[in-house]
Amino acid sequence: MSKTLSLWCIEDGKPGHVNQLRGVVAGLGKHAGLSICWIHVAKPWREQVIDSPKPDLILCAGHRTHWRALYLKWRFRVAAVVLMKPSLPRCLFDLCLIPEHDKVPAGRRVVLTRGMLNSVESVEADKQVGLVLIGGPSKHYDWSDTDMLRQLNQLFAALPDVSWTLTTSRRTPSSFVILLKVLPNAVKVVPIEATDSDWLKQRYRDCGTIWVSEDSASMVYESLSSGAAVGVLPVPRVAASNVSTGIDRLLADGSVTSFSHLVNTGAMLPIKAPLQEADRIGHYLFDWLQAKTS
Repeated sequence: MSKTLSLWCIEDGKPGHVNQLRGVVAGLGKHAGLSICWIHVAKPWREQVIDSPKPDLILCAGHRTHWRALYLKWRFRVAAVVLMKPSLPRCLFDLCLIPEHDKVPAGRRVVLTRGMLNSVESVEADKQVGLVLIGGPSKHYDWSDTDMLRQLNQLFAALPDVSWTLTTSRRTPSSFVILLKVLPNAVKVVPIEATDSDWLKQRYRDCGTIWVSEDSASMVYESLSSGAAVGVLPVPRVAASNVSTGIDRLLADGSVTSFSHLVNTGAMLPIKAPLQEADRIGHYLFDWLQAKTS
């Protein structure tokens, strides 16, 4: 492997997919010098790689990126790694990094990750500074405005010494946004329209206590990566899913605090070690590439 690794990242513009790629890039960058080229799948690839060296490794995330990654793998005779359960046969990729809740067995071409990869770094933040991340209905989850409002009021009453900021998501019903006006004045409400990715990254650095509505699974794993004490607000499930299976595992092993535990005890569970999966995967990829080139 060359001293500086030429890394081509194929992305589709979706924030969650880009965040996964950035996490792996950051983790790999702790072990090797990197030359990084970002290639948007909707644009001609040749125009995006003019000043970039030929790739040593191709990463992709998002179903739309698969064919582009495989074409570049064939053209340049390099390894292609996909950061999800691919929609194409796994044997086409050199390596698949797949969340364990997708129920794919580990193997020579499959490495399991705990949840979705992300770029959040762990810090020691003030436990008296809290963040609430509210999602909304999805194909896996239903929604109840009144039930979620009740939970929020109980949450704030159970942890009265925490200074809270609450933000919504693009899925949050407008009817619920209106109800947020009745929350205690001490709770700062910041709607999704007033935030960006940098705003949320700063909140992860500042907040040592985070509660997430369980439909927002990626936010749960990002919160765990930050090193905060994390709790999950239950949301009515349409049916069992891979997403809910992952949340149930976190609840079962005490990685996150259940709402019922908070209500019954008035406290959150002790914090476990931060979930730094992107760092682990970065180290794994470095060793894997060295083995391939030795």
